Amino acid sequence: MTYYKNQADELGTQARYQDREDEQTKAIGQGLAAIAYALLEVAQAIRDSKE
Repeated sequence: MTYYKNQADELGTQARYQDREDEQTKAIGQGLAAIAYALLEVAQAIRDSKE
């Protein structure tokens, strides 16, 4: 689970600091990837709690 949290944090931070117009698409993609990693972490936590 720590891997997913680290990935989400890193991608979210990278997206936050991209402000040029040509980097906005990349920032959106990184933000969405951060959300995806966060959801994977939630899914893993749910699986772990069922065991």
